[in-house]
Amino acid sequence: MAGSTQKNMMLTQKASSMFNRRRATVASPPITPVMGLAWQQQVRMQTTNPITTPLRVITAESAQEGLANQRLRRPVAPHLSIYKWQVHSVSSAMERNTGLLLAGGLYLFGTSYLVAPWLGWDLSSAALVAAFGSLPVAANVALKFFVAWPFTFHLFNGIRYLVSSTGYTLNSKSQFIKIAWAVVGSSASAAVGLVAYG
Repeated sequence: MAGSTQKNMMLTQKASSMFNRRRATVASPPITPVMGLAWQQQVRMQTTNPITTPLRVITAESAQEGLANQRLRRPVAPHLSIYKWQVHSVSSAMERNTGLLLAGGLYLFGTSYLVAPWLGWDLSSAALVAAFGSLPVAANVALKFFVAWPFTFHLFNGIRYLVSSTGYTLNSKSQFIKIAWAVVGSSASAAVGLVAYG
């Protein structure tokens, strides 16, 4: 019994000494929890060493420079170097590119045809035929093919997209690849036919 009483007395003394130490740190009881946090922060600031290093002023230029340095250290995904090129993915990209080329050429020619009278250009049909006829044969054939192949490829690949959107050609990967190669071959042969007989 005396042992347990002595043990209880020691625990009571320990608890009261901890309470007194805490009470000494926070001298007055807080009225609200926010005021208590502010009081504890003030006590901490008084008991810790002040910062002796000068504060760095951040300007807009230094912030932009820091961002640029962070961007330079970012890893770049090797998406193009590890990607295995496939005929249907390349033909998909070429469908968009030939569409841009054809539409851009049409807009460029239409705009230049509209402003030609103000700039003193002669873009009449007779002048274009005469200019095209004066080119060497190799340049004539190359220019015809440069116009004919994007047109035939865009046409045939657009038909392929319409057919594949129904889902009939998506049964197997080999069938899908064969159809893509058929589009490339048929568009090239149709472009050669347009150049030869056009």
